[in-house]
Amino acid sequence: MGSVLKIIISLFMIGMIASFLAIAYVKPEQKLDLAYSELPLRDKLAGMLVNRKPEITLTESEVNELLKKALAARPDVRPDVTVTGARFDLQGDQLTADVNVRIKRRIEAAATLRFDLDWKEPYLIAVHTGTFVKQVGIPGSWFHLEPLQANLNDYLPRLAAIRSVAFENAGVKLSFKLR
Repeated sequence: MGSVLKIIISLFMIGMIASFLAIAYVKPEQKLDLAYSELPLRDKLAGMLVNRKPEITLTESEVNELLKKALAARPDVRPDVTVTGARFDLQGDQLTADVNVRIKRRIEAAATLRFDLDWKEPYLIAVHTGTFVKQVGIPGSWFHLEPLQANLNDYLPRLAAIRSVAFENAGVKLSFKLR
């Protein structure tokens, strides 16, 4: 009976140590939040009129603000997982996001999310394609975001509409038309 008790206590201790190591492994290394600022798209449109070129380019930081706003509207991924911060990096029509999440309202964790960008009028859409914690892939059944959508027409005057969208390494190029 004494050896069975020692085995149970040893297994309990090993489980506790493994839990602490896992929590330390996933702990965020950077402080991220979901604070965003509104896009000054109307100012860019005024510049477009001065240049007489019906296009503007959203920078990586502007795309970051748009998608943080979309994510802040629905931060709960699952009932026990909430995104608490994000930073998006643009590479053409591919996007990566460093995110901080809170699991069961106690455990802070960091992950890297991958997205494909798409344009379906009037939305710029980021479709979640994968999740990684320090190079380790996480199954979609554990962590999956619904597509993030940013309605760009919300930032435009009523007479303007987006004709086309091109994804570039430096940003997202928007071409306009009059309605």
